[in-house]
Amino acid sequence: MIIPIVTLDKIFIKPDEQNLYFLDCTRINEGNSIIARMNEPLANQIDRISKSISNKEIILADDVVFSGRVLSQIINSFKRSGISVIGIISSICTEDSYLYFNEQLKYGLKTNYLMSKQVIDQICERDFYFGIAGSGILIETETGYYKSPYFKPYGNPCERASIPEEYEKSFSFGCLYRSILLWEEIDRLKQRETLISELPEQIINTYEDNGVVRVLKKEVEKL
Repeated sequence: MIIPIVTLDKIFIKPDEQNLYFLDCTRINEGNSIIARMNEPLANQIDRISKSISNKEIILADDVVFSGRVLSQIINSFKRSGISVIGIISSICTEDSYLYFNEQLKYGLKTNYLMSKQVIDQICERDFYFGIAGSGILIETETGYYKSPYFKPYGNPCERASIPEEYEKSFSFGCLYRSILLWEEIDRLKQRETLISELPEQIINTYEDNGVVRVLKKEVEKL
């Protein structure tokens, strides 16, 4: 019997919507709430996937399992739709999540790399570049949803990446500088200026008609 897999990340694997499904979701506002990144609401996705699963059992897949709070919410959401999550696979996992899910699930959690308890955080390089697809965290404001990179002035690197407070300014400066180099090279290859409106996701506290490099250089001057 083939047990379908529902993945939260399609960068490394390609869903076929038969045995491998993609669930589009992300956390918002530094908390535990999760929503869909794209147009189809999370509840609709879960309902659609659940109706396609004949044996009513699935395995979840994710790149990193840290606290496990998001996965726990997803497991409960599928349960309400009549689907049992019987196992989890991941590339990286903390010891606490590994122990928890192995006690809770039929097939437990399988991972390629188990982080020791001495690891205080796990970070991804893309979160420290301005305007890169999938970087940062989603922020909900009164006017909508925006992405927040993990550095000043857009986000808090101390909270999001466990950067010591005394290095907050220098760390953020480094992220801004590297982002400028990246977008200057992109502009050189395109032979024109890239505008904020052309970014894959809208960044918090930016305006669509401004040039990306110009915006970043102004923030460097303020910092």
